[in-house]
Amino acid sequence: MIIAKAVGVEVGIRMLVADASFALHSGDKVGLVGRNGAGKTTLLRTLAGLRDPSAGTVARSGVIGYLSQESALPELDHPDATALERVLAARDIGGIQIRMEQARRLMEAATGDERDRLIRRFARLEAEFETKGGYRAEAEARKFAASVGITDDEMAQPVRTMSGGQRRRVELSRILFAETDVLLLDEPTNHLDLDAKAWMMQYLGEYSGALLVVSHDLPLLDESITSVLALDDGALEPYRGNYSYFLAERDRRRQQRIRERRHQQARISRLEETARRFMGTTEKMSKRAKSMQTRADKMKEYLVEVAAEGKSVALRFPQPEPSGKIPLEGKGLAKAFDDNVVFVDVDVYAERGECLLIMGLNGAGKTTLLRILAGVESADIGEVIPGYKLAMGYYAQEHEQVTPGLTVFEHVKSVSHGELDQTLRSILGHFLLSDKIDQDAGTLSGGEKTKLALAMLVVGRHNLLVLDEPTNNLDPQAKEALLEALHTYAGTLVVVSHDTEFVEALQPDRAVLMPDGDAVYFDESLLDLVALA
Repeated sequence: MIIAKAVGVEVGIRMLVADASFALHSGDKVGLVGRNGAGKTTLLRTLAGLRDPSAGTVARSGVIGYLSQESALPELDHPDATALERVLAARDIGGIQIRMEQARRLMEAATGDERDRLIRRFARLEAEFETKGGYRAEAEARKFAASVGITDDEMAQPVRTMSGGQRRRVELSRILFAETDVLLLDEPTNHLDLDAKAWMMQYLGEYSGALLVVSHDLPLLDESITSVLALDDGALEPYRGNYSYFLAERDRRRQQRIRERRHQQARISRLEETARRFMGTTEKMSKRAKSMQTRADKMKEYLVEVAAEGKSVALRFPQPEPSGKIPLEGKGLAKAFDDNVVFVDVDVYAERGECLLIMGLNGAGKTTLLRILAGVESADIGEVIPGYKLAMGYYAQEHEQVTPGLTVFEHVKSVSHGELDQTLRSILGHFLLSDKIDQDAGTLSGGEKTKLALAMLVVGRHNLLVLDEPTNNLDPQAKEALLEALHTYAGTLVVVSHDTEFVEALQPDRAVLMPDGDAVYFDESLLDLVALA
């Protein structure tokens, strides 16, 4: 259970949430909604106890599971911890297994009293292992992992060698395995394929604890929640019902507020008009006129608030200088992490002006291939050949181009080509970041980091864009703006995306199927594979 009383949340000098009071009890399934940058992620972190509220109190009871929308490498029990060990550590079973193995090895070399002591230690650890579920728990951990798209081979893989998407699925498995009383989930369907999303919706629908979820995945919000908390301009407003009901009810409440405000303003106008007519006439009427004006002024203090309509992202990529016919090519590329061979002998190229989609199941090496093409990572075998006048821009799904400690403005300034500061501020305004120009970019929400990374691509004037899951964390309006901008972009696109609607609207020219690297012309029959990616 979580109880928030008069909670305030600040980032820098910005008040994101003010005077918020609500409670999460067992069985509650709540969707936290709001535009990118409204403060949803920061509020979730505050509820999870990862940061202190600037005002008010948060009371917690039971086991709380928090899933961050970031895919950063987590703190591990040891550097080579596998995915299985990471998941089992949620109940400390992985740590017990490690200590059991250490005791067993020491027993083999020990003699006499030392051996007897180690035998007793091993027996105690084994009893604790059995009490916490033992080998049955390992099977349960593997079941959760398989449900969100992690294979048995990946469960044996060191977490540090995994892609961001793989790590995030491991963390999701870990949280679900932890036997929680409260789930705080920030974009839980990012990096999940179609089957995993379907399983996730069913699991959350049957979850008996308290759930608070932030998601731009509208089907998830519709099928898994029973109420909504809407965060807008620092205020939380509760709604009963699912997301579809919330949208209709929000519009109904807004129209009602508009009618009430018009009625109030009409009454104020009548009072002020009457006061003006009688002011300066007889002494008696002048007193009545002053009284009317006082009533009108008092009514102005209690006017119904009507929130302004949300602004939309305005995104347009400048027309770049043309590149050569083949702006980018990879020949005989191969990559492995320790014993995990990701792909071998992959040939890939992009033609000027085309949209190339990199496809494949989870773990097929899509992100790794993009990092190699972008020059962020090196291939173990093969080479990447840049074409004539290539100017490449890379969008990383992990927001690697966003550096904590630097302001939002410093980020766009660092990639500009001599544009005036006023021009750069205008571009940030188009991305709805004008009020965050001097804010540490590391404190932005996931959606705001995505917008900043896209703004940096706009400023960079590239003729080839390498985009890895560019719609993750974007609200529907921003995603639509991105699509429109890419449709008018005259350069070359190399894209990885699991967003079926986005890919269908993008209409790629060709696709490369990983891990084999087979190139095919794109058609609608491949959309089913996009959904499984």
